[in-house]
Amino acid sequence: MDVKDRNRLKKIIKLSHERYLASLTAEQLILVNLENRFSRIRKDVSDQLRKEYGSENSVKLIPRLSQNVFGLHEDMIRLSLPLYEFEKEIEVINNYIIEFLERKRKSKYSGECQYYGETLLNIYLDIFISLTCPGTLRNIEHKPGYLVNPKSGQLLELDISLEDFKLAFEFQGETHYTDEKDMEKDSFKLEQCARNKVILIPVNIFQLNSVTLMELIVNSIKDAIAIHSKIAGESIADQGPIPQTHHRLMSFKKACQRIYLAKLIFSKCLIWIDEYALRFVDTQRSRNPISSSSEAPRLVKINSDMDIEYIYRRLKMV
Repeated sequence: MDVKDRNRLKKIIKLSHERYLASLTAEQLILVNLENRFSRIRKDVSDQLRKEYGSENSVKLIPRLSQNVFGLHEDMIRLSLPLYEFEKEIEVINNYIIEFLERKRKSKYSGECQYYGETLLNIYLDIFISLTCPGTLRNIEHKPGYLVNPKSGQLLELDISLEDFKLAFEFQGETHYTDEKDMEKDSFKLEQCARNKVILIPVNIFQLNSVTLMELIVNSIKDAIAIHSKIAGESIADQGPIPQTHHRLMSFKKACQRIYLAKLIFSKCLIWIDEYALRFVDTQRSRNPISSSSEAPRLVKINSDMDIEYIYRRLKMV
């Protein structure tokens, strides 16, 4: 963006902020330090607009900017203040993310992803987690030491590993439903990861969609650590294969918060990648009929799935 367009946009955002603040009472203004928080957002937007589209550096400010926007939006809801939509700010955020992730898509993450489906899954995880949690360690095609094939003695591979969250993801093509050896390895991976306190979430072609993946991730964790009843406000004691430690509960809350943030703030990005995913699914239906028409197996599914917003709004129950 050139200097003229950048200054014009900054002026539009500032005037919009001033109009909103002028509409509030003095009591409302001091509730959550509104003037200073709007000022910080303007500063972040100004800094963001100086970044070169598509570069690694272009998304370094995104986590802070998006969290500031999201946090202020949530405080407005909590305090019953008039909502400010942050349309221009959200447009800036999404435009930078799309340019950055388009390069990742075209290069298949610089060749790290073997299949296009894996590339799409990595993009979704970038939107859900990496772009809201800076420094999150992600390994592509990771071979953890505990995942030893009992028959061959060789290490097995996980397509994606998010070590900070103790999560792993496997993208499953058609042979995962037709080849007995692949199916046997998949079952072993699920069980062995769980034994090592890692929740493995298989994903297939059919599930390449933002809403589907959001709910798959949070509900897979929910059932694995057995907190369905807590979220629902029930007194039933659930039991799951993964220990319900304080760290695990905090990681679950963080994942839910970040995924809900992505749903709210990165909506344009999700529409963008959903369109690519839909085209991919359409091309795969005839050659991959099972993996493009049914869900991948989960470690455990003992309860009905919950909507991401429902879970997010009830995290205080956990």
